Amino acid sequence: MNLPVRTPSSDQTMELYATGFNAWNQLTFDPSPADEEPDDLFTFTKVSAANAISGDGKVLAAQDSDCSPSNHATVQYPSLAAWKANKSTDSWPCKAAVRQITAYDAGFIILLEDETVLSCGDPRFRDCLGREVDESCPANEPGVIQDLSDLGEPIKKIAAAGYTAAALTESGGLYLWGMATPGSQSRHNAFQDISELPNYFEVDGDKDVQDIGFGESHAIALTTDGCIYMIGSNTNGQIGLGENAQDPVSSWTKIDFTPPEGWAIVAVEAGPRSSFIVTKKNQL
Repeated sequence: MNLPVRTPSSDQTMELYATGFNAWNQLTFDPSPADEEPDDLFTFTKVSAANAISGDGKVLAAQDSDCSPSNHATVQYPSLAAWKANKSTDSWPCKAAVRQITAYDAGFIILLEDETVLSCGDPRFRDCLGREVDESCPANEPGVIQDLSDLGEPIKKIAAAGYTAAALTESGGLYLWGMATPGSQSRHNAFQDISELPNYFEVDGDKDVQDIGFGESHAIALTTDGCIYMIGSNTNGQIGLGENAQDPVSSWTKIDFTPPEGWAIVAVEAGPRSSFIVTKKNQL
């Protein structure tokens, strides 16, 4: 399966800003002297400018996009090496092409081109599935999250990490589901009132959300008025509030981030302990 790559035209240059865990210089891309340990980034810092954006299929991948409309499927591989060798273990047909796949600690969330959202994962953590589980629709096979289908509006993006998942509607509504981190793990839970079925969550007094990203214990949101909001842990600087802000943030908090003149924020994303802001140069 080839990686999907989009190359924007020369007048659509984008820049990437990041904050958070940087133990291996994964955010700065600059070599440090061998005797120096790189520092975490505690505020959003420009780390890259690129003219190509790529996305990978992870371990649960969509079938090649050139397949016939009647043959859409998601394909599961036991490891990254198996994915590279094209040795799959399971394949499930889908009624529409796959738009997006995202992974959390115990499974996957899948968004189809017809805005249907599916989930599959470890049956021990069924609260992360956002749907009922029974013999006809087991946890380990992709099943429709019916509550999202019943909203009456299209889903444009999904996000997931840790034991939390989210769906974002075209109109800017944010719906979350999941569970607290199980067992003895000390990971902070960014959302305290989360449940096993999708529920609407407000951002700063019911603002419309344009984009969302989830980490292990934090989240980042871009609202339609161009503001950035963060919630959750800042242990590694992942919510960009500075090195002295070590206590978790329990509600959406607006951060002071303004792109350079002539640039606009177009997207956000999150890694396990990092956050990213994508800016785009305005067209003249």
